[in-house]
Amino acid sequence: MSVQTEPGRQPERLRSKQSIAAGLLVAALVAAGAVNLATDQPRWWGLLPIVVYVVLVVLEINVVLATGAAVVIGFVLTGTGPLAMGTMMSESLGSFIAVIGLIIMLGAGLGRIAADTGAAQTLVRMLLNRVGVDSPVRIQVGIMLASTVLVGALGTLAGANAILAPIVIPVAAAVSRSRPSVAAMLHAGGAAGLIIGPFTPPVVTITGAADISYLQYLFSAGLPMAVVTWATGFAMARFIQRRTAETDQYSAEELAGMARNDGASGGTPSRTPGATPGGTLVATARERRAAVAFIGTIVAMAVLGVILEAGFAYAIVVMIVTAIVTALAGGMRPADALTSFYTGAAQLLWLFFLFWLFNPLLIMLEQSGAYEAMLESLQPTLESVGAWPFLMIALVIGWVGVAGAAVAQVVLINDLLWPLAATLGIPSTAWSAALLGGSQIDWFGPFPNADMIGQMGLARSSNLRMMLFNGWAIMAANLVLFAVLFTVLL
Repeated sequence: MSVQTEPGRQPERLRSKQSIAAGLLVAALVAAGAVNLATDQPRWWGLLPIVVYVVLVVLEINVVLATGAAVVIGFVLTGTGPLAMGTMMSESLGSFIAVIGLIIMLGAGLGRIAADTGAAQTLVRMLLNRVGVDSPVRIQVGIMLASTVLVGALGTLAGANAILAPIVIPVAAAVSRSRPSVAAMLHAGGAAGLIIGPFTPPVVTITGAADISYLQYLFSAGLPMAVVTWATGFAMARFIQRRTAETDQYSAEELAGMARNDGASGGTPSRTPGATPGGTLVATARERRAAVAFIGTIVAMAVLGVILEAGFAYAIVVMIVTAIVTALAGGMRPADALTSFYTGAAQLLWLFFLFWLFNPLLIMLEQSGAYEAMLESLQPTLESVGAWPFLMIALVIGWVGVAGAAVAQVVLINDLLWPLAATLGIPSTAWSAALLGGSQIDWFGPFPNADMIGQMGLARSSNLRMMLFNGWAIMAANLVLFAVLFTVLL
């Protein structure tokens, strides 16, 4: 199944969604103004900005624009004046979610330095050499393991696998791995890395929101989900390979293009793409130093963080220190290193603005009395159903009920439902598992999403049907996992 849309249909569909969004925004502003004039305590009406935000995101409106529109509705609803607006926005710069946005930007800057020094590419080759490239199974293990490590280190699925793909695809093609199977490997392997990397956005956000340590998170939620995701993805990649091996192979032109891209990115391929596997993938001495410095610093800082019981803000120090050490080991001049760092961080500036805007939205939600109204109305019902059903409900709400960036999903679900979870005596470790499942299972379905399509693009695959099969299998396996995990953790 192709991911292409019929010519002429996309602009018409987009205009229709924009018209619906504009109408919704006008209606919401009118309603917010009327409620503000009628009462000083909106209570349930306080959910209006969040509802508008979710609908706008579902309508595929730019998520920053959707958040900004929701904030404006919140200002109107609560009658917030210009001076109060300025104070709220300035205080938001130091909020939990804005700090997460800063960490993500710093991670993108670090990722660019790792790519420009050749550290990231060399790390991939070192892993492939260690695992071996002398059989299809070893190559699959190597590709997925490389994706897990690189994504976990860089904290970005798309960015890390964009570095990885030109290196590993020629190796996979040499043993006739199909494009859809490689896409499944990248998706599952990378997702596992995001789940367990000590300084990835989901992990930093969940440990901060649930107020638990990295090790508590890892053994109660992160590691089980990563193992299930990786193992299911491994099996599905083999399933997809058997069904697409004869029809969806890489062309010689694609492999030649990847070889040029790999060389341009700082790597030094040691043999012709598509050659018989088994040769050694070689990097320069400077690239090896940068790779060892990069991964060594992250590991050392992670261990130090565990010893010091560091909080989520410690990731800021990790990103900066790792960037400096990697740049020095890679022989970058300070000015070039700064330029590289700025370039990488600038690519995610929009995400920082998103989180900066999102915090006032949450504050106004609390001020409106919406949290209190929800607690009063839902507490008797949820107390009667018990802790396990509540956790499953929270997971489903996060999975299918709240759209947007995963970090925003975690913060919103935590703010909305943690007061109720606390009254039920749910431990923080179990709550972290609910936040993880609710914010990350939608990577895999039930509908196609940007993460899926992005990995297909990196693997040069257009077979959305097989990608959905891969996602649905991982999604189903994780739902079973969390159903069991909640029982164990309560």
